[in-house]
Amino acid sequence: MKIIIIGAGQVGSALSTNLVREGNDVTLIDTRQDLLEKFQKN
Repeated sequence: MKIIIIGAGQVGSALSTNLVREGNDVTLIDTRQDLLEKFQKN
């Protein structure tokens, strides 16, 4: 499933991590680049 989460704070990051582990395609949106870089695939 394709999912978009707005906000990479504690809730958004935990939710996105769990959804990715379950095999979902997650897009995380936030204005803070430093938070997004933690989750970016290399």
